Amino acid sequence: MARKWVKGLIVGTFLIGGLSTGLVYFDRRGGTLDAIAARRVPGETSESANREIKPLELATVEVVTVKPTSMTERVRASGELKPIDRVVLRSKAAGTVTEVNARAGQRISAGEVLVRFAVEELTASLALQDSNLDGAQAELLRAEQTLDRVELLVRKSILPRDQLEKARSDATSARARVQGLSAQIDIARTALRNAKITAPFDGIVASRAVDPGTATASNAELMTVVDTSALEAEVLVSTRDISRLEAGQTAELQIDGREDGPLIGTVDRINPAANEGSRSVAVHVRLDNAERHLWGGMFATGSILVRERKDMFVLPATSLREDDRGAFVLTLHDGRLVRKAVTIRSRWRGGTEVEVGGVNAGDVVVASPLPEMKPGVAAVVAQAD
Repeated sequence: MARKWVKGLIVGTFLIGGLSTGLVYFDRRGGTLDAIAARRVPGETSESANREIKPLELATVEVVTVKPTSMTERVRASGELKPIDRVVLRSKAAGTVTEVNARAGQRISAGEVLVRFAVEELTASLALQDSNLDGAQAELLRAEQTLDRVELLVRKSILPRDQLEKARSDATSARARVQGLSAQIDIARTALRNAKITAPFDGIVASRAVDPGTATASNAELMTVVDTSALEAEVLVSTRDISRLEAGQTAELQIDGREDGPLIGTVDRINPAANEGSRSVAVHVRLDNAERHLWGGMFATGSILVRERKDMFVLPATSLREDDRGAFVLTLHDGRLVRKAVTIRSRWRGGTEVEVGGVNAGDVVVASPLPEMKPGVAAVVAQAD
């Protein structure tokens, strides 16, 4: 039995040795297994690597699809509504009010008589001045006739020359008196006209300061009239934004107390200096009020349209890259990132959005600025769960 065990051990040793010899013989002829793998055909190696390396997965938030976009840029503004046409009616001369035909809040028409003053003294003064003027004109006529006769007699040497000088002086004095009385009559007639205060335009009486029987001084306030068919919003804009505004731009304003949507107005004018307290500039926006639904003193908030563009290609600023050839973006095409050159045309929203040329509608652009995203890298967009 011991011989059988020894015999089996010897046979096993020979078998193992033969196998080892075979392996060594194979290695000498073709190399080891690792060496064989290292000498694989290049095409086979690349194909295997492609099967083993997974493409870069991009989240949906890391890419944008290019499509035509409209962009607007606005400046915030807020302020108070005020009437554009506002007139304070005042007395032209001292006098006594006899009639007041309108009250605060009453609608009036252009030319309508609002206030009358007592005119008895003015009428009597005008009559007296007219009478004096008639006498002065008669005196002037006699002085001119006398001057003509004296000139004739002096030429004939019948009268001395000093008589001619006196006749000329009398005529000049009479002429001056006529002119003075004529001026006084004009003043009296103007005073009579000013004794009747009329509405300068269609509007509403905002305030009334006198009643019948009130004695007023010259230039005393009588009544305030406003035209509410058009109002303006005096809105304040910060100094950092004012350089972007100009007359004619469109404004959208929401009026406190009104729920029918914003009103559209137009920038009418811009103050040349900022307010000292707020360091903001007053901008006047004209608003139509034909339906009389707006009142002075209302508060308005909204924005002014600075610029607007339609049908352009806009990308996030983070999608832009740059190399020695210039600006470009990475687009996803057939499972790989591709470099596409672009031109920057304008910037929006504080530079966070950029209008570019060189891309096409439908392009999928990488918006993430991660450095591992480079041209030629295999990538896919991960499907949302």
